[in-house]
Amino acid sequence: MPYLGPGEFYLEYGDFDVSITAPSSHIVAASGELLNPAEVLTAEQLKRYRNAQQSEKTVAIRAKDEVNNADSRPAKPTLTWKYRITNARDFAWASSKAFVWDAARINLPSGKKAMAQSVYPAGVAADNAWGRSTEYTKASIEINSRWYEYPYPCAVNVASNVGGMEYPGIVFCGSNAKGSALWGVTDHEFGHTWFPMIVGSNERKYGWMDEGFNTFINNVAAEAFNNGEYKEDAIDGHMMSRFMFSDRSETVMKTPDALQEMNIGIALYFKPGYALGLLRERIVGKDRFDYAFRKYIRDWAFKHPSPWDFFRSMENTLGEDLGWFWKGMILENYRLDQAITKVEYANGNASNGAILTLENNDRMAMPVEIEYTTAGGKTERKTLPVEIWMNGPVWKVRLNTTEELTRVVIDPDKSYPDMNSANNTWKKD
Repeated sequence: MPYLGPGEFYLEYGDFDVSITAPSSHIVAASGELLNPAEVLTAEQLKRYRNAQQSEKTVAIRAKDEVNNADSRPAKPTLTWKYRITNARDFAWASSKAFVWDAARINLPSGKKAMAQSVYPAGVAADNAWGRSTEYTKASIEINSRWYEYPYPCAVNVASNVGGMEYPGIVFCGSNAKGSALWGVTDHEFGHTWFPMIVGSNERKYGWMDEGFNTFINNVAAEAFNNGEYKEDAIDGHMMSRFMFSDRSETVMKTPDALQEMNIGIALYFKPGYALGLLRERIVGKDRFDYAFRKYIRDWAFKHPSPWDFFRSMENTLGEDLGWFWKGMILENYRLDQAITKVEYANGNASNGAILTLENNDRMAMPVEIEYTTAGGKTERKTLPVEIWMNGPVWKVRLNTTEELTRVVIDPDKSYPDMNSANNTWKKD
């Protein structure tokens, strides 16, 4: 199913052997492995190419000061570049006489090696721009291979006139991007290697399984890259809820090309990415989530799962019913409004402990995280599971305190998508 706006592609897997004949002045980058480097490179470039395959640091194969030097290319009218990629769902390529070309080794978990490469014009070769592209490409592939090992021999980043677009083994990112923006688009486009290129979900129908899953792994990668160089602040779920659940918002499960354009970013990217992060960070825990998510990828690699395959896979591995979560965050557009409605003391005496009355004022169910402060200045937390809402929208919980409370807050870190922060806090008069 060919490219269609927000739904993009849906393809089967195949093997590609491709020959591209171009003017000898050109550098040709493409999906997969270059089979005949000795035929298309100068002797010096071939030496650098071989060095790059073994180098942790970026190696210039064609440096920026060589681009206008005719001797930097073989003296022939044309050259034929031969590429191969297997078990891939597409093939793409780029060709230009203006390309700077550099590369470095990628280290994969199994001990196998791949090659990170970048091609870009000399005008964007600065260290705060495309001069770091291969570093970003290498890191993105190595970090994301923790989920499932990168399956292709090369990963090529091409500076282009599009903001970002992904294909197997090669991506196209905006030539003017730099710093955190270049890291972000590079990691996002290569992140698509896992979704939907390894796990072949139908992005034409379920775009959130493509863009949303990728958004999630991008957030994890940003924390890991270079000691958090581009790590973003924690998401304020209370603030973002107004976008996720506005009167104009639509469900994540809606077919992408049927979504209103203003809702694409939230419904396909942000909300499902945020939902997986919430599940990992707050509900099941990182270790359990990561184990289940890796197993899902492994079991469905190079196959075509539906949303229900994903739901079942995660639940089977976690040993936990998450139907309430999928229902509220993915299948429907439910809203969350948790509230503290009363704080009292057992038998009217603070030394006997406090009793909080909590209410769930809307249709979404979530666990409740409570932070409370006593008159003596002691602050503690308590988490209640989502099952407290099984019998109705009101729940009373006892806190084993021996002092009066001065402040009680639910969701103090604003991790959950609560629509109404005003009723989340109780303070002593």
